[in-house]
Amino acid sequence: MSVEKHVICHPDLPKPYGAYSTAVQAGGFLFVSGLAGIVPETGQKAGEDFETQARQAFDNLGTCLKCAESSMSDVVRVVVYLTDAQHRDALNSLFGDCFPVDPPARSTPIVELPMGLLLSIEATAICRK
Repeated sequence: MSVEKHVICHPDLPKPYGAYSTAVQAGGFLFVSGLAGIVPETGQKAGEDFETQARQAFDNLGTCLKCAESSMSDVVRVVVYLTDAQHRDALNSLFGDCFPVDPPARSTPIVELPMGLLLSIEATAICRK
C-alpha cells in the first residue's frame, strides 16, 4: 500500500527556520512541526511574555490545522516544549481553553529554545482531507 504525503504551507503560517516543512499530511494524519509564538506577517516573536507567545503559537496551530481541513478537535497528540517549568500552570489553563473536550495526549519537556522563544508546539492530528 502506498501512502502519499502532502506538504502544508500557507502565507498565514510562519515560515520554517530551516530545511523542514511546517506540516505534512500522510496516511490520514497531519504531522505539525514545532510552532512557536511567531507572528506570520513579521517573522518575529509575538511578545516577551509567556501568555502572548503561547496564544500566538496556539493560533498558529489552529491556522495550520484549518489549512489541512482539520481542527483542534482532531488533534490526538501534542508536545509542548517549554523553556521554564514555571509556565506549566499558564499552559494548562490555555490548553483547557483550546481543548475543552477530550483533550489530546500531551508531553511537556523543558528545553532551551532560540530567539527568546518560551514555547514550541508540535502536534499530530487526524486529517479529514
